[in-house]
Amino acid sequence: MSNLEQRVAALEAAEAIRQLKARYASLADQKYTTNYQRQPPLRMEKIALAQAACFTEDAIWEGGAEFGASLVGRDALAQWFMRSPWCYALHYYGSPEISVEGDVASARWRLWQIALREQTKKAVLLGALTYEEYARDQQGQWLCSRMRFEQTQMLPIDAGAFPLVTSFEQITDAAVRASSSTHL
Repeated sequence: MSNLEQRVAALEAAEAIRQLKARYASLADQKYTTNYQRQPPLRMEKIALAQAACFTEDAIWEGGAEFGASLVGRDALAQWFMRSPWCYALHYYGSPEISVEGDVASARWRLWQIALREQTKKAVLLGALTYEEYARDQQGQWLCSRMRFEQTQMLPIDAGAFPLVTSFEQITDAAVRASSSTHL
């Protein structure tokens, strides 16, 4: 294989990994409805299985104490995805640093997540770094073989239990309500 072919192959692999990450994030968010509820159990299971299919059969997950702890295998991941602590989430992965070496790759991603806790219905902003390893399977598809979360930090949004808003008008209305309740 020529140098140009190797470089093109590496670029194609990096793009396939970006697409895999986008699919993973989309599936993670699809588990919740727009009115801040978990999907019904059968739909939740279907989505969690599809999310777990972004990983190799023997994948390793190192989420830390609050995010699944240490898990091994696609089945364990699917179970975690079905019981995660959220009732709503939007995952944004960006600034990837992807390195490809033949049929394996590694990446570091920055995660920015907006979420509502299932237990309290309180909103949080979550930031983290994820360190990931990937493998190309026999069909040429890239899958995540290891995901490790580091520097996970959450910022509670201290306006109490409230839904996320979808427009600037709603932000203004929420701010007015919050302001008037603090002056009572």
